[in-house]
Amino acid sequence: MKKIGVIGFGKIGQAISANMVRHGGYKVVAVDTDPGLPDAFSRSFFSSNEPGVEEILTSAYKNGQLELRSDFSGMENAEAVILSLPLLVNEEKKTIDTPFIESLQQLSPYCKDQLLIIVETSVPVGYCRTVLLPALEAKGKKHGTDFLLVHSPERIKSGTMLEQLDRTPKIIGGITNEATARAYELYAGFFKKELLHCLDSIEAAELLKLAGMIYRDVNIALSNQLAMFANKAGIDFPGLLSLINTDGEAHLLQPGIGVGGHCTPVYPYFLIDNFREAGLEFGLASVGRTINESMAAYAFSLVKEKLATKKALILGLSFRPNVKEDANSPGSQLYKVLEKEGFDVSLHDTEYTTEELKEKGFVPADPDTAKVEAVFLTTMHKQYRQLDFNKMASNGVRYMVDGRNALLKEEVESAGITYIGIGKG
Repeated sequence: MKKIGVIGFGKIGQAISANMVRHGGYKVVAVDTDPGLPDAFSRSFFSSNEPGVEEILTSAYKNGQLELRSDFSGMENAEAVILSLPLLVNEEKKTIDTPFIESLQQLSPYCKDQLLIIVETSVPVGYCRTVLLPALEAKGKKHGTDFLLVHSPERIKSGTMLEQLDRTPKIIGGITNEATARAYELYAGFFKKELLHCLDSIEAAELLKLAGMIYRDVNIALSNQLAMFANKAGIDFPGLLSLINTDGEAHLLQPGIGVGGHCTPVYPYFLIDNFREAGLEFGLASVGRTINESMAAYAFSLVKEKLATKKALILGLSFRPNVKEDANSPGSQLYKVLEKEGFDVSLHDTEYTTEELKEKGFVPADPDTAKVEAVFLTTMHKQYRQLDFNKMASNGVRYMVDGRNALLKEEVESAGITYIGIGKG
C-alpha cells in the first residue's frame, strides 16, 4: 500500500486525505499540531460537518489506512507528501509564511530518492521556486535527486468538498517536467484522468488559482459599487441580475455586506505584491479589496442616521451559510464597526454555541428575545428563513438590514419593521 503524507490536517487536509483513502490502495499519514486530533480518532469522537469526510476518515483510522502524528517521523519512506497548511496575511496585508517554511524544512531529513512534495496551499506566483525550493536547498537537499517540487492548488469550498474533488479539474505544475509527470502519475490514482491538467511551469499553476479568486473578488466589488448607486437611484439592482446575466457576456455576482473566507479576501494581496515586485500596479484588485472590505461600514451607514438608540444584533458569524467557519467573517467586521460607533452589539449564529461565541469575544443573543433597534443579517443560514419578525418587532426592532438580500421584504415589513437591502433601492 502506497504511503502518502499530508502536512496540515485541517478541513482541506481532511478532505484531501478522505479523497485518497476512499479510492483504496493508499495509506495516509497526517501531521498536525492540534493535540486533540489523535485523541478524537482513538476515542471515536472525531466529527466533521463536511459531507462524507467523517465517515471515510473514521473508517480509515480504524482499519489502519489513516495515521495521525504530531511530528514528521511518519514521513519516512513516504512516496509523496502533500502540504495543505494555511498561508495567511497579517493586518498590513503581508504574507505570514514563517510557520509554512519551517514545516517544509522539517521534511528535509526525509527528502531522499526523489520524494515528491506537492504544495496544495495557494501561494504567490514564484513562491515555490524562489522561496520553498531554496528553503529545502538550504538544508543540503537537491531538487531532482532528493526531492521533486510541484504545485497543485486545491480548488474546493466547504460544504461539498468531496463532490467538488470528483468534478473540478486538477491543475499540476512542477519545477521540472519530471516533477510534473510524477505528480500526474500519483494523482491519476485518485482523480479521474480527464480532470488532470499539466501546465508548463509551476508559476502557471500558482497564477491559475489566484486569478480565479481575484475574478470573484473584483466581480463582487463591481456589483457592490453598482448596488451603492442603485440605493441612491431607487433601483432594485439585485432584482436585475438574472436579466443582466442573460446576454451571454455578463456574469455578475450578488452584492452583499462583505466577502469572507480563507481565500477570496486573502489571495488578491499575493498577486498585488507580485505586481509590485514586477514594477506594476494591480489597481483593479486593490480597489476591489477596498470596496469589499468597506461593505460592513456601508451597510451600517444605510441605517445610522435613522436610529434612536445604539443597540444592534448581528445574525451570522460564519462566512458561508450553515458552515462552521468564520475566517475573515463579515459578521466579525461589522461587530467591530458597531463597537467603534459605541453600540451595544450582540451576535447570533446557528452554527456556534453561546459559549463558543463568548470565547471568540462576542456577546451572544437570541433573535427571539434580543431587545435591539436594528438587526443586521450577515449570513443567510437556512434557520433564518424561520425568523419571527412579529416577535422581533415586539422586542423593539425597527430596522432589518439584509446584508444578503435574502429575506422577503414583504414578510419583514408586515411586522412593522423597515427593510433595507444592499442595492435594493
